[in-house]
Amino acid sequence: MSAARAARTGRAASIAARLAALGALVGLPAVAALDMSEGLWETTITAGGETRSLGTNCYTQADIDEMELMLQAKSTPPEATCRYTGFTQSGNSVRYTMTCRNGNNVQESAVTAEYHGDSATGTISTGGVTVTTASRRVGSCAQSSFVR
Repeated sequence: MSAARAARTGRAASIAARLAALGALVGLPAVAALDMSEGLWETTITAGGETRSLGTNCYTQADIDEMELMLQAKSTPPEATCRYTGFTQSGNSVRYTMTCRNGNNVQESAVTAEYHGDSATGTISTGGVTVTTASRRVGSCAQSSFVR
């Protein structure tokens, strides 16, 4: 793999990690109910043929409600490094554009995700690189993994 492609893959993997950390694989019932349960979710990403775990996060209903608003661009915390636009939904599938700022660098990514009850899959495409994500609910939890 060329150094430039490796750098793009690393940047795309970094975006995927931020996306997972923000909880992008959440339900969006404000538009139409998606099939996602609150609980403990494990996420993996695959980029450049390499798969790695992003660990687990606890999603409470409050987390899911907040992400609904963020993905639909109805709420953006001032400290957020990413903004979401162009949200569309068809059944359990969603599409949107994610624009993330890291210092002076701005990266725009096309995101798709599909929900299947206790699992979700997605793609994040940017700069000629596509990262795939896979999440699954692995148990129950009570304490959110996210700071508000």
